[in-house]
Amino acid sequence: MLETMLQDLRYSLRTLVARPGFTAAVLLTLALAIGANTLVFSLIDAIYLKPLPYRDDAALIDLSNDYTKSGPIHAGVSIPDYLDRRDVTALADSALYADASVNLTADDMPARLHALRVTPSLFSTLGVGAAIGRTFVADDALAGRDKVVVLGNALWQARFAGDPGAVGRDLRLDGESYRIVGVMPPGFMFPGRDTALYFPFVFTEKQKADRERGNEFAASVARLAPGATFAAVKAECDAIIAHNADRIGATGADGASFSRFVKSAGFTVGIRPLREQLAGDHADVLFLLQGAVALVLLIGCANIANLLLTRLSARRKEFSVRAALGAGRARIARQLVIETLLLGCIGGALGLLVAFGGAAIVLDSGLLPDWIEASPDARTLSFALALSVATGLFFGVLPMLSAAAFRPQNVLREAERLGGGGHSARRMRNVLVVVQLALAVMLLASSALLVRSFAKLLAENPGFRSSDVLTAAISLPANKYPDRAAWSRAFGHIVDEVRAVPGVESAGVVNGLPFYGYYSASFRIAGRPIEGQTPHGHTLSVSDDYFKTMGIPIERGRAFSRADWDAGAKVAVVDAMFERKHFADGNALGSQLDMGSPSKPDLYTIVGVVGTTKDIDLASAPQEETYYFSFADSSSPMALLAVRGSVPPASLVAPLRTAIHAFDPDLALFDVRTMAERIDGSLTSRRVPLQLIGLFSGLALLLAAVGIYGVLAFAVAQRTGEFGVRMAVGANAAEIERQVLGDGARLVVVGLAVGIAGAIALGFVLRSRLFGVGSVDLPSLAIVALVLSATAMAACWLPARRAARTAPVEALRYE
Repeated sequence: MLETMLQDLRYSLRTLVARPGFTAAVLLTLALAIGANTLVFSLIDAIYLKPLPYRDDAALIDLSNDYTKSGPIHAGVSIPDYLDRRDVTALADSALYADASVNLTADDMPARLHALRVTPSLFSTLGVGAAIGRTFVADDALAGRDKVVVLGNALWQARFAGDPGAVGRDLRLDGESYRIVGVMPPGFMFPGRDTALYFPFVFTEKQKADRERGNEFAASVARLAPGATFAAVKAECDAIIAHNADRIGATGADGASFSRFVKSAGFTVGIRPLREQLAGDHADVLFLLQGAVALVLLIGCANIANLLLTRLSARRKEFSVRAALGAGRARIARQLVIETLLLGCIGGALGLLVAFGGAAIVLDSGLLPDWIEASPDARTLSFALALSVATGLFFGVLPMLSAAAFRPQNVLREAERLGGGGHSARRMRNVLVVVQLALAVMLLASSALLVRSFAKLLAENPGFRSSDVLTAAISLPANKYPDRAAWSRAFGHIVDEVRAVPGVESAGVVNGLPFYGYYSASFRIAGRPIEGQTPHGHTLSVSDDYFKTMGIPIERGRAFSRADWDAGAKVAVVDAMFERKHFADGNALGSQLDMGSPSKPDLYTIVGVVGTTKDIDLASAPQEETYYFSFADSSSPMALLAVRGSVPPASLVAPLRTAIHAFDPDLALFDVRTMAERIDGSLTSRRVPLQLIGLFSGLALLLAAVGIYGVLAFAVAQRTGEFGVRMAVGANAAEIERQVLGDGARLVVVGLAVGIAGAIALGFVLRSRLFGVGSVDLPSLAIVALVLSATAMAACWLPARRAARTAPVEALRYE
């Protein structure tokens, strides 16, 4: 048996090598189809299936603050919230962490590093220790003992060339010395690969007080206790929240206000697997791509099945001879199985190269989190192998059935009379072409719908002028700039230095930017009682000239002035949405915002109304109002610089770095991007899938065109004798050409009809990703129908032209 199979394998190899054109066409189709499917699977595997680099990662959860009645969901966590939850018995361990960034002192310009401030329990919660040295202990989180740092492996390799002696040495960060106590293992990352180092999180007494509840600037990770469930964690946390609401509510007016807010906002704990939090919202994009590549695979299988059927028709005499010599139908079918499996496996191997080459491109696009690595592993290789075998069997089943059904004694007679293996084979090939065309229409229509949607999105007005605006971040080290007054003075000098740079028209600083990030907080309008939920909105602290620089229109009143900043004036500016929602008479000017407590008001007079801007997504209308304060009220040592220039933004980067360096050599200008680039980055989750689906659609169109060309070309070749007879008795070339074109046109019409019906259904599936167009978009369907019809008829024209040029004398030789 083994010897027989080896003979069949060698014969299959010789057969495929003897027909290089056919073999190359099949392998190329398989490589692209299997490669595309393996690519998307490898990305899904990397995000959702591969173990995270932590011990028992399934037990790790993300804890957040949720406001179920007023929003937001999955907000940050305050220090008092974290301290409360450390005692939850359903949790084995927990940790708090917050983003940080530091300037690493270098020889010329300081380098900016992304860091994480963590409680010492982070590493025990994750179940990962240091590769060299140690991680943090409890004493490291005490004031005065916190000048220690744990390095990520990448920084250790880059800065110290992997020298184990780096542990115990000092690193100068933000102008201060930190002792390196440990280095993390190579595969470790948290929460992303861009985290270069870790600091201990030191809590002050003020940060641990009840008044800090609501200052949700950190995040929390925890490990479930053995046998514990999400419901058990939530029940304990909600009990703590209710107890705190009652306890604080009994302390007086401010406490009662806090208690009412907790209840009216639906404040609770949010619990989700850590993997879900790290992965982000990418599932719908990946499953959309998986659906697209599945359609490509089906088109490819139909195409290859057609090629095999065509080739089988030409081999029927070969099979009849082998049958006459004693080969049974099972032996012939087995031969075909081996050939198709061989094609599938070779195509799958080539597809792996396509998949991992494509994965590198997708990961570089910024579509997915930076910790994703789509490297070959057992699961991906198994998927590719299984897909290769399944594909080989799938596209080979129709040819095998056709081969098993033929009768050797009828082969010569039927082939002479009908060509192409008979009516049944011809019908089967036509059905496969219709399937290819229909699937291609569905994929092309979906792509056209997404293109139209994306074009509408690009034309959307974000509420400001993004052209010619350069943005960058600056962070002030605490040892030089210890308080809010020092921050305000420093940023005032920085703005003055930047405005003096040649080519700068205007500049401002802000503690957040559209399409970068913003702060969110509750507010009250002075003189109005709170009924129900406390109003909530986006809030930013901005300098004078910020609105001018960003091109945000002043609708009424005025913007901030430098005098407001210098004097710390209690003034505010609101956006048009704020005014519409809270002032029925349409006049917010002169009213006051109360940012204090009932017992201690903190009043800001509204002096201006500006246009509403989009902050996160061009496709979404702003959900919350925005109110602005003068930059003197900023409570962060980090700010974003916005610069509008009369020269290209790229030419301003070096002069700006020089100006900042001249002010303070320890300051680094980082995250330097134009405003247009920030908007473009927000569109990555739409643009990259669109590009991939467009690529897959082009492949589908090509395969469909090849399929219809192959069927008609084979039919013309098989009917050469018939055409010769007809031309000999008076038919002209134009009639022959019309007949062949008519045969092709019928297939195209049926394929289009089926495909358009499928495309309409698919449009409803895609409606959540559309902007500015409906699920059924007639212009998109019309364009697709025209493109595919033109392509298909071009594929029909070549065989028709060949048939029309048939010489009767040559054609009659076939008879």
